[in-house]
Amino acid sequence: MVGVIPPITMAILRFCISWLILWVFSKFTIRNKINLSRKAKWLSILAGLWGITLCFIFENVGVNYTTPAQASILISTMPIFTIIITDFVKRKISSLKLYMMSLVALVGVVVVVLSNGFDLGGDVFGDILILIAAFSWGMYTFYIDKLSGYDNLITTIEMTKWGVIFLIPFSLVEIISRHGEFAPIRTDVVLWLLFLAVLCSGFGYLIWNYVIRTIGPRSAANLIYLVPLISVISDFLILGNVPSLWFYVGGLILMTGVILGERFSREEIKEKEGQSKIYTRRLK
Repeated sequence: MVGVIPPITMAILRFCISWLILWVFSKFTIRNKINLSRKAKWLSILAGLWGITLCFIFENVGVNYTTPAQASILISTMPIFTIIITDFVKRKISSLKLYMMSLVALVGVVVVVLSNGFDLGGDVFGDILILIAAFSWGMYTFYIDKLSGYDNLITTIEMTKWGVIFLIPFSLVEIISRHGEFAPIRTDVVLWLLFLAVLCSGFGYLIWNYVIRTIGPRSAANLIYLVPLISVISDFLILGNVPSLWFYVGGLILMTGVILGERFSREEIKEKEGQSKIYTRRLK
């Protein structure tokens, strides 16, 4: 697709389509008009900046300077960044067990990604950009968590709008650098663009934002580790590529880290809720 439509310009198209679809969807599902507060609008702007504009640009530029396997491993550090950012802002340190299980899951990701060969050796510049993209997603998850008290659909529409607005200057630079020359648009490209816009960008962000609000940013981020595992399984089911033994080893390590990490995260939340109730009773 990037051979026909450059990546940043394609991002604007897909997010514009996803914004339009979510906006139309809101007209049929939300009967009473909902106005966001000034605080919610600012949080939505920051979420759009980090989660759409910066994350997309750094990731798409970074993959041009590193290998796909290396990019997959580095982008999978998103959950770790999310835990660190959440702890730093709230000035609370998560349990050592939670950090350890996050690292275990990351080891599993590395084994799964490299199960079909050690495709490493990317440029350091590209690796840094991918890590910045992972950090950007952690910041995005943090701001979405702060939007928990507001309507999910409306805030997703708002953040998508601002994500597109922030992408426009970068798209103009991209178009100028290509002197406005584009390859002819093919039917398959249009269909893939609609797929990305509707499922990946539109309802994908909407569902992800809902998950963050429901189970919390750390538990939600922990589920990102499953992406490489699902990718390999899909590759087997759709294309028939049989995974190696290392895939099963990595998958076992990964699932152990994700399941135990989720368990420790919930235990930590219950413990803090219990302490909060005890403190409230003492005040009474």
